[in-house]
Amino acid sequence: MSQLKRRILVFIALLSILLLLGLQVHWLLYSYRIEEALFSKSVRVALNQSIATLSKDEDMCQSMQKSISCDSSFRASRNHPPHVWQNLDRQIRDELALYDIDLDYDLAIFKGKDTLKISNLDQLVGTSCYRLSLKNALKVSDTEIGVIFPNRYKFFMHRMGLMFTGSVLLILLIGFSFVLVIRYYLKEISLSNNIKEMVNNLAHEFRTPISSISLAAKMINQTPEASLNSKIRKYSDTIIEENKRLQRQSDHILQLAAIEQNNLEFKFETLDLTNIIEEAIRSIEIHIEQCEGKIIRKYDEGLFLVRGDHNELVHVLMNLFSNACKYSPNLIEITILLKNTNKGVQLNIIDKGIGMAQGEKQRIFDKYYRIPSGNQHDTKGFGIGLYYVKEVLKAHHASIEVESEPGQGSNFAILFPKEQGKDGTKN
Repeated sequence: MSQLKRRILVFIALLSILLLLGLQVHWLLYSYRIEEALFSKSVRVALNQSIATLSKDEDMCQSMQKSISCDSSFRASRNHPPHVWQNLDRQIRDELALYDIDLDYDLAIFKGKDTLKISNLDQLVGTSCYRLSLKNALKVSDTEIGVIFPNRYKFFMHRMGLMFTGSVLLILLIGFSFVLVIRYYLKEISLSNNIKEMVNNLAHEFRTPISSISLAAKMINQTPEASLNSKIRKYSDTIIEENKRLQRQSDHILQLAAIEQNNLEFKFETLDLTNIIEEAIRSIEIHIEQCEGKIIRKYDEGLFLVRGDHNELVHVLMNLFSNACKYSPNLIEITILLKNTNKGVQLNIIDKGIGMAQGEKQRIFDKYYRIPSGNQHDTKGFGIGLYYVKEVLKAHHASIEVESEPGQGSNFAILFPKEQGKDGTKN
């Protein structure tokens, strides 16, 4: 995965977490407003019901009228009978209990600018007061009854306790999990980069001994002993061939690293795909002849011009031909179809190997993936060949698809676009 894709993925994950947290907070506030609205409605209904009951008690109404007729809170507290407030308080408390409201409150009577209440007026500051006119009960237009709940917000939090606690814990858990995931993700990225750097360094370090081995084997072939002794000649040729294969694997690793870091520079030019195919075939011809296999060429007439990097396209086809040989243990028969179409140049590489299941076709182009089998060492390789093929073809704006059935072989279809610019991009 490229660095840009990683950043996009982290950004999307972070944005999703923030949206989730935002929705959770919004839901908490919405639930709080609903609780507050239900509470207010219940209190007002309870007050209405209490005043309706009060209206039926003439003695109590007269006592309250006498008390309210005073012009100060102090005189009212000395002149009204205590049972007036007690009865009214009990009536309101019973009505509130019907709505599951068991909360301490203060009771007040408002007459104009004067306030007659049981406890200190200072408790009105910072609290919510629910007021209702006593006009119907006492026949007085400027008098209201008020209920003040000093701990109203605590009551809401208690009612929402489970939901609020669960939401807060969920928010904290999500935040902690996200931080933990990002932390481990960064560690994995660092470890992956260290491994890539180590592999790249090893690949570079292999270049010197590989070159030395190749030079030594060629010098052996030039000695008189090699010309006289067929075994020496055979062994030196084997060393040269295996050394070339090791060189290709080392080059693939370096090329993969360059592709992932977007450092691989392609030299695009107009090429005849036929020449690219023939050059790639020469790398496996000896192996096919030794296995008594064959290559069938079916080319349409004309030129098959594409724009691309010569060396990279040769390596792509060498990988595909090599895979066709590796996965054809009994009969190596590779058919190459090449034709010009309306969309571009179509190349098909068909083998009669072991094939693959439907689920495997989607994963064979993944890096380091190899088709599982009973013996993992039946076929050689690192699982990077087809990944390299896909990345190089993507840089050439070419597509590759595979059709395969178990036991029926595989058909790799490559389509090079018809119109390309000098840099390989579509016009």
